[in-house]
Parts: sequence; C-alpha cells; structure tokens
Amino acid sequence: MADDQRETTKAGESTADPGTGDARPVRGSTQIGRLAVPMVMGEIVGYLTMLILVAMVGRMGGQALYVRSLFLPLGMVFSAVNAALAVSAQVACSLSKGRETPEDVFPITVSMVKVWVILGVALTAVLSLGASGFADLFNVPGSARQDFVWFLRWMSVVSLLGFGPALCASALRGFGFARQALVLTLVSSAIEIVLVAWLGLGTGLGMHSLPIAAAACAAAGTLAGLWLLRRAGLWQQGQRAPWRRDVLGHIKSVGLPVGATLAIISLYSLALIWVLGPFGEATVAGFATASAVQTLIIMPALVLGSATGIIVNQQRGAGSYERLVPTYRSGIALSFAVFAVIAVVTFFGRDAIAHVMIGDAEADAAVAASRYLAIVGLTYAVEGPVLVALTLLEHIGGGRRAVVLNLVYFGGNVVAGSWACAVLDTPDGLYWTVAISNLVSAIALAAAAGFVRKLVADHKSTQAAAC
Repeated sequence: MADDQRETTKAGESTADPGTGDARPVRGSTQIGRLAVPMVMGEIVGYLTMLILVAMVGRMGGQALYVRSLFLPLGMVFSAVNAALAVSAQVACSLSKGRETPEDVFPITVSMVKVWVILGVALTAVLSLGASGFADLFNVPGSARQDFVWFLRWMSVVSLLGFGPALCASALRGFGFARQALVLTLVSSAIEIVLVAWLGLGTGLGMHSLPIAAAACAAAGTLAGLWLLRRAGLWQQGQRAPWRRDVLGHIKSVGLPVGATLAIISLYSLALIWVLGPFGEATVAGFATASAVQTLIIMPALVLGSATGIIVNQQRGAGSYERLVPTYRSGIALSFAVFAVIAVVTFFGRDAIAHVMIGDAEADAAVAASRYLAIVGLTYAVEGPVLVALTLLEHIGGGRRAVVLNLVYFGGNVVAGSWACAVLDTPDGLYWTVAISNLVSAIALAAAAGFVRKLVADHKSTQAAAC
C-alpha cells in the first residue's frame, strides 16, 4: 500500500519513483504515462475478453451466437449508462484526491450506486417487460424466439450487478490507483472466461451459462473492488456514506455528455453502414472489419485523455490551476508521439492487418478493409490527439463543447460522405471524407486548450473577487 500511495502525491505536483520511493518532481507526460499504461492494459484485457467470449459462444452450437448478437445493441444501453456514471465517479474522486480527502470516496461511490439502482431498475423493467416486443422488432424467427426472450430478460437483470466492479475501478483510478484497477479488471475477466468455458462448453449448458457467469463475475468483482478500496485507505471500517448531492452535478456536466457521445457514435456507425450498403456485402464487411480495427487503434487516445483528465482534476481539487495548461500540453504532446507510430504502422501494415482479421476466404472484404486503412491510416496521427482533447473536455466539465464538436464531425462525415459516394460512385468518397475530417478536426485541440485556459481564468477571477 505504501508504494501505491507514493504513486500520486498532492495534485500530481510531484510523484515518487516507484522503484526507489524518492519523491521528486516529474514531467506531466510522465505522470500521465504512469496512469495510462495500466489503464491501456485494462482496456486491452476487456477487448480480448470480449473476443474470447464471442469465440466460445460461437462454439456452443445452435443459435447461441445469433441470440447474443441480437442482445448486443440492447446491452449497449446498459453500457452507456454504466460508462456515464463510472466516469462521473472517476472525476469526483480525482477532485477528492487533489483536496486530500480520501474519506469522500466511499460516500461518492455509494451515492453513484443509488443513482444506478434507479436508472438500472428502470432499464431492466423496460427490457424485461418488452422482450417479446423486441423479438418482433428484430424479426427473430420462431426457432430462436424463446431463447432470445429468455436471454434478454436474464441478461437485463444480471446487468444491474455489473456496475459494481466498474464503479470501484473508476474510484481507484480517480484517486491514482490505476494498477489496482487493472488487477480488478484481470480478476473479473478471468472469472467470466473460466465460468463460461466450464459451464457453457464443459457442462454443455450453452448460452444459459452467460447470465450465470456474468452474475458471478459482477459479484466477485464488486467484492474484490471493495477490498481494494479498503486496502487503499479509501473506505474505512464503520465509515458512514451520506448522500452526496454533488454527484448529480458531476453526472450532469460529465456523465450526460459521455452518454451522448456514445449514442452519437452508435448512430454514426449505423449511418455509415447505410451509406456503404449500395456498394455490396464485401464493402460493408470490409468497412466493419476496418472499424473494429479502428476501435482498437483509438483506444490509447481515450485512455490518454482519461489519464490527463485525472491529473487535471487532481490539480483542480488542490487549487493548482497554474499547472493545468502545462499538463494539457504534456498530454497532447505524448499523444502525438504515440499516434505518429500507430499511424505509420497502420498504413504500412494495412494488408497484413486485413488478412489477419478476415483471412483468405473473404478476399474482396479484405481488400475493402485495406483500402479504408490506406486512405485513413496516416490521419490517425492527428485524430488520436484530437480524441485525447475531446475525452479531456468531457472529464473536466467541457462536455457540451465536446458533444457539439462530435456532432459536427460525425454528422459532417455522414452528409459529406454520402454526397461524395453518390458523385464518385465509389466508397472511396466516404473514406476520403473521413480522412479529410480527421485532419480538419484538429480544431478541437484549440477548443480544448481554450476551455482549459478558461478554467484558469475563472479561478483567478474567483480568487480576485474573494480578496
């Protein structure tokens, strides 16, 4: 525990060397990197867990994979609300770290759980009671209808439990304990994979094992998360957890924009599939594959933005506003270095990436995926830092500005891309639209910098008025 506490000193102004315990000032990029590395590893573990589960479900036979695929867009509603509240908790805990008030973490966590229970129960009721209606909406055939209705109802109930591990991990990250949050992710993922493999494949329970595994994973993850909070000194024995009204403010300024962004991205993905539909199945399959690769590619940007937000919020909590602009610059500079490498690797490795993802059986789809990466790949050098800036905005109260920028970017891609495809009669019209938009979106860097400077100016004005 002592080593963990040395990771993040007051407001991130100095950080001890984890190996020597020697406290000395460190660069902003180093602080961000120390947080980001375990966070990236956690995201990769989550991504791999999803792929492993899909692979195992595909081997269960029957219509297991089909039923789970139908559940995914509905399950994303839970994921969006989960993410919105978890990020809000992370921001609140980051501010508490800066204020050096670890006793606030547990009340914040419990208050977020209360909000989740209200929202989660409402979502569960809608999905459970409307299961038959969703089966009609998705045109589920009679042979799979009963399984789909059963799966949707049970998974919606089990999804209520999934907030526990996510909330504990967010609280740990917000206070600087990113490695402990990674341990929590590893424990949860391992339990879910082992149970699905044992129950679903080993005992022949099939898709019925998924709700059981998810429930056990959530319960074990929550217990592990609470233990880690206790070990980190963020939850004292016998500590009371009074209602924190400020969590509603964090949900409004942080959670709602995060949820809105996730909704926009979901609609954007569907819209692009619609735009590319006339060009055939191979084009749509290739684009979908390239999009899956892109999701993995941009993951470091979202994590770097989150890590930068943690440091900035810790500094805000401590009143160290003079450090906000240098920290923002450090986060953006680090992201440019990371994504310069990612962009080059993606561009020159596009054929190999497409082959690994698709294989030889769908050669036309592989060509389509490679074509998208050929046109868009190098622009990740700019788009990565832009995503860092937008994520940071969401975490420091500039969420509305981030939502507007996202609407302009995604909406512009759909409208201009559709027009370009119609004029050129080739999917390249959309791909070039995305590439150009990625470069033009660099304006978001200036927008984020302006908001950070506004926070500093507002703080100075408040101080001057107080004097």
